Amino acid sequence: MSRLKSRRGDLSGPVLAILVTLVLLAIGAAIIAYFVLLGGTPQQGVIAVVGQPVIMKGAGNNFIANVTIKNVGSANVTLTPLENVQLNITGTKVNASYISKPYLLPGETATLGFNVSNKWSAVAGKETVSGVLIVRDVGILEVVFKVIKPG
Repeated sequence: MSRLKSRRGDLSGPVLAILVTLVLLAIGAAIIAYFVLLGGTPQQGVIAVVGQPVIMKGAGNNFIANVTIKNVGSANVTLTPLENVQLNITGTKVNASYISKPYLLPGETATLGFNVSNKWSAVAGKETVSGVLIVRDVGILEVVFKVIKPG
């Protein structure tokens, strides 16, 4: 039976296995570093409702809808001009009539007010009313308003 002879400079099996493992670990570390350092999260403004949005009776058959929002994202949210913020409620789309701040830094809050004409009768007998808040360049958010009855 002949015996295999190793030549001078040949790598043994265990040494080769260790080298392959080290190369694979280095490749894995490079991939992880790419995703952590270079592929970070995109900067984006995200809004969330804070507290209880309310609807109050205004003059005549009008009502006022108020909602407080918070920027929970990682970029500024621009709320002005007033056309940037709309509310779709009771089949009517209205622009904001009041905004407490023109823009929100991450973590900041703002109160939005909407005057809705000739629609109090559509919400007067309800406990809650759903609406859709639209903030340009941020997105759409469903909001449930509590109806405050006068008197």
